[in-house]
Amino acid sequence: MENLKLLDCTLRDGGYYNNWQFDKDLINEYLKVMDEIKVDYVEIGFRFIDKIRTKGPCAYSDESFLKSLKIPKNLKIGIMINAADFVNSKDIISLAKINFRPKKNSLISLIRIACHHNEIKNVLPLINWLKKSGYKVGVNIMQIPELSFKDIKNSVLNIKKAKADILYFADSLGSLDAEKTEKIIKKIRLFWKGPMGIHTHDNMGKALENSISAFKNSVEWIDSTVTGMGRGPGNTKTEYAILEFKNKKLGNDKLVKLLKLIKDYFDPIKEKYKWGSNPFYYYAGLNSIHPSFVQEMLGTNLFDTEDIYYNLNYLSSVGGKKYSNELISLGKKFYKNVNKGNWEPNRVIKNKDVLIVGPGSSILSNKNKIIKFIKKYKPIVLVLNAINPIPKKYIFAHIVCHTLRLLSDIDKYKKFNKYLITPYSSFSKNIKSKIKSKNVLDFGLQVKNKKFKFEKNYVVLPNSLAISYALGISTSGEAKKIYLAGLDGYNDNTPKKYEMDDLFQNYKLEDDAKKIISLTPTNYKINTIKKI
Repeated sequence: MENLKLLDCTLRDGGYYNNWQFDKDLINEYLKVMDEIKVDYVEIGFRFIDKIRTKGPCAYSDESFLKSLKIPKNLKIGIMINAADFVNSKDIISLAKINFRPKKNSLISLIRIACHHNEIKNVLPLINWLKKSGYKVGVNIMQIPELSFKDIKNSVLNIKKAKADILYFADSLGSLDAEKTEKIIKKIRLFWKGPMGIHTHDNMGKALENSISAFKNSVEWIDSTVTGMGRGPGNTKTEYAILEFKNKKLGNDKLVKLLKLIKDYFDPIKEKYKWGSNPFYYYAGLNSIHPSFVQEMLGTNLFDTEDIYYNLNYLSSVGGKKYSNELISLGKKFYKNVNKGNWEPNRVIKNKDVLIVGPGSSILSNKNKIIKFIKKYKPIVLVLNAINPIPKKYIFAHIVCHTLRLLSDIDKYKKFNKYLITPYSSFSKNIKSKIKSKNVLDFGLQVKNKKFKFEKNYVVLPNSLAISYALGISTSGEAKKIYLAGLDGYNDNTPKKYEMDDLFQNYKLEDDAKKIISLTPTNYKINTIKKI
């Protein structure tokens, strides 16, 4: 236990939930308590090097911010940097000099560098420069359970060559257990005899178990966060680590202060952001899927339970080890720019009625009524996503603007052999290569808050819901009327219900808005046709 070093990285890892915006009173009380419970190092945050600086102060951890804090005299401060921010620089040392002053002029003691195994060789000059500047340097190998023995060997030998102070390994995808942890340590120890550390994720509720296993197998540095606050399901909980590793040396009054810190400051934040393990994170851990996919899907109302499971199932088959915001394509974050399509819907829709078909159960009980309507009025039928509610001979196109849903259903779309309307121009070459369909109609999409704009080959919408996109296509296409079927609506007093009502009401206020009528019962504020 004398060699044990506890590193608390709550403000760094927890910042993924609140954009690193922590109240100054919380930070100062947290630092005070960390000192009292004998945590050795506090990783105060990242030092990102983006110039826009849209994140909170713990994302940059600059010296002026550190000086504004009440840092206890005996508490050592660390930060983390991402190797990816430096390795692509033409002059990595010049970039380092811009972002770090010599240790004697800094409040920082430890700098950890988060690296993928293929970045370590390129970051060696940075490690050497930081050490010469007086810092203790740790190198954190990410996603180590996914690496081959050869990759682990090369990574460790490179870190050894740079004479880093600590070799850290991270269970980034939360897929380890005690036995696997021990095996990885033994592989590393074949080539590294110096201090080691572990950073665990709690996808499967094994973060503490893996930390204990690591300590029993010669790992001296243990990461933790208060209440487990951290990206995805979070990490080893500091309160559990203290009880496990340092309880005998602490008086009850110290533990009470930690519990009071949690109650007064962190419990309210946890209630808001709801980190912690759940079946989705467990599934992600079992299948080596990056936990940020789960965190993003849980943090928005675009996905219901079935959607999340279906998307994770798809990610497990195509490989979701590396997080990609493009696969989630969450509204403003993804469709923030105008990407005009090359298809103009008015070529097909102008002066015709449009029928938008959704996934509601009312489709089944009203199927004959819907088909009768189609035969009589011959509307352009647009189906949301990959549902198959009516005979495909009546369908003009399926509509999808969510990339993960598009990719997970691509085989269905190819089997349907119908047009697929999607914001194709917004996708990367990687996404486009997976679609490979001649039936794609490229209609652009941009997302802005409370904004509608209907152009010939693109639309501006307040969100990227499929129904919003369908309304945009119909309106830009100059339809006569818009009919709905299978848009049953969510239960009252749910966020999704309010969002949809807000969407329809705001749409109706637009000068170009078309009259909307539902063929099937709906919980939204939309008129329903009784007879055809």
